[in-house]
Amino acid sequence: MSFVSLLFSLEGRIGRAKYWLGQLVLFVVLFVSWLALIPGLATQNIVLLLVPIALLPFSLWMSICVAGKRYHDRGKSAWWILICLIPIVGGIWQFIELGLLRGDEGTNDYGPDPIFSFNVAGDIEALRQAGQSKASLMNRPTAIAASAPARAPARSPYTDGRPVFGKRV
Repeated sequence: MSFVSLLFSLEGRIGRAKYWLGQLVLFVVLFVSWLALIPGLATQNIVLLLVPIALLPFSLWMSICVAGKRYHDRGKSAWWILICLIPIVGGIWQFIELGLLRGDEGTNDYGPDPIFSFNVAGDIEALRQAGQSKASLMNRPTAIAASAPARAPARSPYTDGRPVFGKRV
């Protein structure tokens, strides 16, 4: 997952480490806006006062996306973000749910487990197709195979004739 999709996309799942990384980025954005707001209020500089106003929608969207993906990792809808509207209890709930608890193991409705992001099923299918294409090449008659002397068949415990390495047969 790219850094931009971590901060600005609601698709997929993220673990606790990426959640805290997103919260750190959000904290830095909000800190920069406060750094611009304080001198802007003191000097009444309109440019410095517009910086926090411009950063507010981005920071709000980033917080929704990061929390939504973390709820997806817990197997819940992103609508659970609205629980933070409950005073005191909502914030505590969200801190425990998103920041401390482990996500669902394996694939859920929102995507594969972010801890195990490799695609085992795709790898198995690719190996199966490679084996089938190799078997079809071996079954094809060739002139060299017809002229070669017949050898004793290799002993293999497998019915498809796979070689066994490192074992006595």
